[in-house]
Amino acid sequence: MPSKKGSASLVDKTAAQIIDYIQKNKLQPSDKIPTEHTFVELLNVSRSTLREAVKLLVSRNILESRQGAGTFVSPKRGIPTDPLGLTFMKGELALSLELIDVRLLLEPETAALAAVHATEKQLESIEKACQAVEDRICQGLHYDYEDIQLHREIAAASGNRVIQNLSPIIHSSVHQRISATTVTSDALREQTVSEHRRLVDCIKRHDASGARYAMIVHLSLNRDYIMQKARHKGTHKSSDDNV
Repeated sequence: MPSKKGSASLVDKTAAQIIDYIQKNKLQPSDKIPTEHTFVELLNVSRSTLREAVKLLVSRNILESRQGAGTFVSPKRGIPTDPLGLTFMKGELALSLELIDVRLLLEPETAALAAVHATEKQLESIEKACQAVEDRICQGLHYDYEDIQLHREIAAASGNRVIQNLSPIIHSSVHQRISATTVTSDALREQTVSEHRRLVDCIKRHDASGARYAMIVHLSLNRDYIMQKARHKGTHKSSDDNV
């Protein structure tokens, strides 16, 4: 009878083989993987080992199981749900400012890279995402999801796969954990439309410097809004924010 250590090693090896299969066959997020019967024969492992390997990959956000439909490559691409550990960080306004600081370090250069490397298809996707934000704003609706999609499209167009994976981590964290910018003023909505359009136009013109500075202005606009809320509430850098 194999030891627990040996079983764990076999499960890890099987999980690695499944990842190798996904890569070699160029499966994309939301693509369905072969059936359990097929993998048992292909990998020459028991059903119990295969199931444990699949559970491991589901826990790592590499696969996702859909009841009655099968197992699929996860759209999360192996990215943890809360990799930044924001769940246990208190003080939303202070945390919002810290996330903006991180974005200011990363996203201006991301926009510049997108202006250089974006393909025609990617430019179309960026334009479509920008228009979706504008439509939501014009209708007076929340546009968090659409805004995240725009920034993800820009990251994807940068040509840098690490940046492409960092973008959803940062923006999902903003969306899931932070409510400081949930309720925005009409002025901020109008400025968001204007700054987004300037940013996207620079990327479409392949103007790297213009895209870089347009992103800086856009993020600085959001930072100023958060600072105003902090001053208004009298909670900026309070003792609660530093817990």
